[in-house]
Amino acid sequence: MEINKGYLTSCTFDYLTNTFDNRMFVGTIFTFSYVLPMSLIIYYYSQIVSHVVNHEKALREQAKKMNVDSLRSNQNQANSSVEVRIAKAAITVCFLFVASWTPYAVLALIGAFGDKSLLTPGVTMFPACACKFVACLDPYVYAISHPRYRVELQKRLPWLAITETLPSDTASTTTEATTTNATASS
Repeated sequence: MEINKGYLTSCTFDYLTNTFDNRMFVGTIFTFSYVLPMSLIIYYYSQIVSHVVNHEKALREQAKKMNVDSLRSNQNQANSSVEVRIAKAAITVCFLFVASWTPYAVLALIGAFGDKSLLTPGVTMFPACACKFVACLDPYVYAISHPRYRVELQKRLPWLAITETLPSDTASTTTEATTTNATASS
């Protein structure tokens, strides 16, 4: 049940043969390998984003009540919080999943239920390349969202104009200040 796709460089399931079994297979694979994962990804990533937004809003409201700019210690206001960076990475990965697998799903549906004359070798090659490209791109999305990786990129590739600073260690400065004050008062 395999056919070559595109330029005969790889194989996939047979979405072109017009039988009940093939249509049932394509419909099942579309539902359980595309619609269900897509729904779960969108639902759970939207929950992550909504929790981050609510958390940031609560922090701003609490800071406003306390008449301070931010509740975060030693944070430059230009830098976004870790939670916001995680939310941005989640949104990006979700978008990449949609962008990579939607063409493949549409191609399979056209092959099984639509006008097969639309499926030329070039058209069938695009979804395969998109999926492979996104699979290579995903690790970079996570890496670029990490502050230490961005600092290292800034050092090695200054022409990228990345402006990233790592937060200082607040615990050690607080400990030093407390120890100094305790020694002075003794």
